Amino acid sequence: MRFFICSKYVEVKTPYDLVKYTALIEEEEKEVMDFLKTVMSKTSPEVTPDTHLQEPAAPVVEDSKIPEQIKKMDHESIAIYLNALESGSERRRDINLIIVGKKSVGKTSLVRRLFGEELQSVKSTNGIEIHRRRCRINLSNWEWNKVLDTRLVKETSINNRILQSIVKELHQDKEKPKHDILEISSSDQISTDDNKGTITKNIEHDEEPQPKRAKMNYQFAYPEITESPLSKLAKDELLSIIGSAVDLQDEDGYANLTVWDFAGDIEYYNTHQTFLNSEAIFLVVANLHDIDDTVSYGTFNFWMDTIHCYGSINNKTEAVLLEGAYNLLDPPVIAIGTHKDKFQDEEQCRKRLESYTDKIFKDSKLHLRSIHLISNTEDVEDAFEKLRNDIFATAKSTANWNREYPVKFIQMEKAINSELTIGKQIISFERLKELGEKIPLPITDNKELHLFLRYQHEIGNVIFFEDISSYIILDPQWLANAFKCIVTAQQFQFELPHLQWDNFKKTGKMDPKLLEEIFKKQSADMRIHKEHILEVIEKFDIIIYPLLLTESGNVQREHSFFYVPCMLQTLKIKDIDVLFNVPNASKSTCLCFVFSFLPPYLISNLIVSCLREYPLAVVKGEIGLFKDCCVFNIGRTGCAKFVLAKSSHMIQLQVWQWDEVDTEVNQAVLKIVEREINRIVNTRYKLKTVSFEKKWKCETTSFSFDTGFLEFDQVNDGENYYCEEHATVHKYKDYWSGEKSKASRRISSDQQNYVRMSMIVLEVLSGVLYDRLYIDTKTGEILDRDKLDITEMCKKYCALKINFPSKGFRKIEKVDEISTK
Repeated sequence: MRFFICSKYVEVKTPYDLVKYTALIEEEEKEVMDFLKTVMSKTSPEVTPDTHLQEPAAPVVEDSKIPEQIKKMDHESIAIYLNALESGSERRRDINLIIVGKKSVGKTSLVRRLFGEELQSVKSTNGIEIHRRRCRINLSNWEWNKVLDTRLVKETSINNRILQSIVKELHQDKEKPKHDILEISSSDQISTDDNKGTITKNIEHDEEPQPKRAKMNYQFAYPEITESPLSKLAKDELLSIIGSAVDLQDEDGYANLTVWDFAGDIEYYNTHQTFLNSEAIFLVVANLHDIDDTVSYGTFNFWMDTIHCYGSINNKTEAVLLEGAYNLLDPPVIAIGTHKDKFQDEEQCRKRLESYTDKIFKDSKLHLRSIHLISNTEDVEDAFEKLRNDIFATAKSTANWNREYPVKFIQMEKAINSELTIGKQIISFERLKELGEKIPLPITDNKELHLFLRYQHEIGNVIFFEDISSYIILDPQWLANAFKCIVTAQQFQFELPHLQWDNFKKTGKMDPKLLEEIFKKQSADMRIHKEHILEVIEKFDIIIYPLLLTESGNVQREHSFFYVPCMLQTLKIKDIDVLFNVPNASKSTCLCFVFSFLPPYLISNLIVSCLREYPLAVVKGEIGLFKDCCVFNIGRTGCAKFVLAKSSHMIQLQVWQWDEVDTEVNQAVLKIVEREINRIVNTRYKLKTVSFEKKWKCETTSFSFDTGFLEFDQVNDGENYYCEEHATVHKYKDYWSGEKSKASRRISSDQQNYVRMSMIVLEVLSGVLYDRLYIDTKTGEILDRDKLDITEMCKKYCALKINFPSKGFRKIEKVDEISTK
């Protein structure tokens, strides 16, 4: 697209280029600003001409541009994000507010009071209700103005953010040299001529220089030329924004707020972690009236510890450390005590809530920012105004506040919102690629598109996994509704009383008929995409299609049904060995992964992970899958099994072998279990403060016994040790390291020196051989020194058939074959 500017035609690819050229004259820049502000708010403290025409902003440090979610990605992703910022950016101010607590403490009522709504007909929350509310928060007085949650409002927000980036670029170019610019009256109407593919604005050339006028005049000329698809998209984008019916307000004047209201039913705790966000603000709610209840305290403590799993140091509180105080941790928590109206003395309420906060884990307490005592039914607006202000002040102190965000990502959000507007809750990746190619600043590179989706997934806007990328879930509430199909609390199962819920809760087995009946009650799009929904839920380690050992001894994957371990209610931990009739002589020592805090969903996720590797064990027709416990087959014969069991703050692993003990089997199981724990903790959920130590108990231990652990380096194979659990002495047998006797491995000082000299000689010879290979290799092959031992290098050099030794090469297959004579 070309415009007649500065007495010549200038190539313009995007509407942002147009704004750059109009900024060439400093005096007229202010007039352009006035023109743009006719479609934007006049009250923004950040876009008024007087503010921006004073001095250029200080340069931004690169690290401060990048959101925390992007920083945790690989270097290539960070580079792609920084490159995307070069095409234009805006400051992002989004607040995720997550409300958690015991069932019936008043969470949903609190949400309504925060948004000025009535409390009539408040129903218990089934699963996760995502209350999406737009709030215009005045940056000077922090006033919250509720905005209706409609797609049109979101469209307004995105348009505002795009226009804001145009204004930003305008100011960045204000020091360009002055030139003449052809003018058009801004009051003229834009007309389009579809037949000629041009846009004209009643053009009249000025023959003589005109005096300055208070009103800005433009002239945009569009000759009859062939437009590129990109240019046409840019033109349409600018026209659609300025000519849209939505009310354009300055986006810098307010922040976006999303509230997540989590159900309090304990059945849902295993799925809540799917939607937890380390960058969110948490309101942990407790009912002051039942604060002495053990369950209430346990629930409050559970949520504080769960939040601490996502903890990280708040970089904005470094000054606190310098004063010798504890550093605050993110995510921030505001503790809420409800039902204040049940007490006459507010000080009594405060002491009751403090009795909770005083008993929580010391490090978990570092997340607390403040406490509020409220009555959802009796308090006036002032109490909730104070809470709103506290939420906003807390949001401003978080690490991601005011980070830069690429304009092209805003345009992708607009494209996604358009799909949501027409009722699309889930779209194919191919459709998303089409949307990316059509936005004014196209995203055509798959890596950049994947980065956009990964970031949107991390902040909770969409659900996307790269290894099941055929579909993208555009609305997390849609997935939350899907979760209700699988993980459903008791009170909501009454809607389908004719289904076999008892068997499901006993065995965790989701029968195809039961699943079909549940999905019949769901929306059409959910029924259509049932298979993808199940893939996503399996990706979250909530369901598993199990491996089973057939009568013929083969292992095969079962696809006709799946298990939901987190729904199991049958406990068998105490007598699981009795059920499988395991003699004490067949048991290994019990290896314990001891946690300072064990997330309750970790055992279910770990069981699902191990069921991908090992088949379920079965005894007397009963599968070995129970609440917080599971038995797996290791081999084809069933004569080797292992059990995983959770108790208190530990996960226990024990191997049962009816044949001769094979320590390699134990080591293989341990390697997989430990790998999966680390994957769940560090990769899947990124739990920064969750760690464990490996300890052990005796072979005949009870899985409920959670003290008296021993260290691995404390006892050698064959030595006696005192067992605290049984108050007796046992002989230690090494089941895990493969070292039959550490004492027999001791060597003399001469032998140690011989080994050291051998290692030095071997290293020197390896280096010489590597250098000769580098010099004599003619293929240009670059060898990886770290991956080649001396045997491999020797073989490669022999294959060159140069520099033969006088007595020839000796054929060497393995280093072990070299004679020691």
